[in-house]
Amino acid sequence: MVLQYLLLLLCTIPVRSFVVMVPTSSKHNKKDWSELHLVAEAGTAVVVAGAAFLWLSGSEERAKKAQYAEWEVQNQAIVEERRRKAFIEPRDKPWSEDELRPFDGTRDIDGPILIAAAGKVYNVWKGRNFYGPGGEYAIFAGRDATRLLAKFRTEEEDEESLTKPLVMSERATLEGYL
Repeated sequence: MVLQYLLLLLCTIPVRSFVVMVPTSSKHNKKDWSELHLVAEAGTAVVVAGAAFLWLSGSEERAKKAQYAEWEVQNQAIVEERRRKAFIEPRDKPWSEDELRPFDGTRDIDGPILIAAAGKVYNVWKGRNFYGPGGEYAIFAGRDATRLLAKFRTEEEDEESLTKPLVMSERATLEGYL
């Protein structure tokens, strides 16, 4: 930034006269040519200083882009490591409630978070902020959340409602999630 101001200051320093003296006689003296040479040098200096100023004015933007690119590479590495830690091999055998319970996000901060709904198990590790401990939907994690999703609830059902089957509108709501 300081260099930009110095270049701008350099461009504003008066450089003698930019008037071009055209020789009127057939004899050209040294004074006429020295003024033409001065004008040419001054013009070159202004062009070079202007180009340097333009190039330097974008240096902050280039530095920011380079920093963002570096952060993006670091973020990709973090995401890939989390993906590796949260991976669970798909299986053909159905999951039991006891097998799902350890995958509620409380035991391993980077591990998988599993939610079961309508007989399918979903790994929702990317939504850790929502489904992990303290998240709005943490109640769904590590369990069969079919009834909660169908009833659009984020708190436990009472014993009486657990015994009632899902009505058609609740089943439609569940299908909307799946």
